[in-house]
Amino acid sequence: METTPFHVGIVTGDLAASMDLLSAALGVTWTAPGSGGAVFTGTDGSRQPQPVSCISREGPIHVDLIQGEPGSIWAAAGKPRVHHFAYWTGDLAGDIQRLTAEGWRLELTLPDAEGAPTVFAYLIREDGFRLELIDEAGRDAYEKRLEREEEA
Repeated sequence: METTPFHVGIVTGDLAASMDLLSAALGVTWTAPGSGGAVFTGTDGSRQPQPVSCISREGPIHVDLIQGEPGSIWAAAGKPRVHHFAYWTGDLAGDIQRLTAEGWRLELTLPDAEGAPTVFAYLIREDGFRLELIDEAGRDAYEKRLEREEEA
C-alpha cells in the first residue's frame, strides 16, 4: 500500500453545488459525474447502490465528490463531509489482512466467485475513520477518466 493517498472522498447531498463551491474555492475542474450503476453488498449484508461521483482533475491528491442514495454508506445528511482517504495497493488481499489484524473492519468490497476481495475495499475503524484501498490494476482506468475531454 502506498503511504500517500491519491484522493480524498467527500460525500455531499448536492453534487452540482459542491462542484461549484470547490471549483471557485480551489480552482479545480471536474470529470463528468457518473456511476457504473452497480449494487454492492456490504459485509453486513446491506445493499449499497454505486453512487454518482466526479473527480477533480488537479492533484496530486484529487477530490472525489460523491453523492449516494439515502441509506447508503455514501449518503450525506446535511453538509458535505470527508468520507475516506484512498490508497493504491499492489496487494489488496494482503493489505486487507494486515489492516484487519490491526483492528480495522472490512466494510465493503467487490468479491470474486470465491468471496475474495477484488478491485477495491473500504476498511473502517471503530471511530469511523475509513480507508479505501484500490488495486493497482485500476490505475490506468482512473488516469484515463481524468484525461477525458468531457468536463462538468
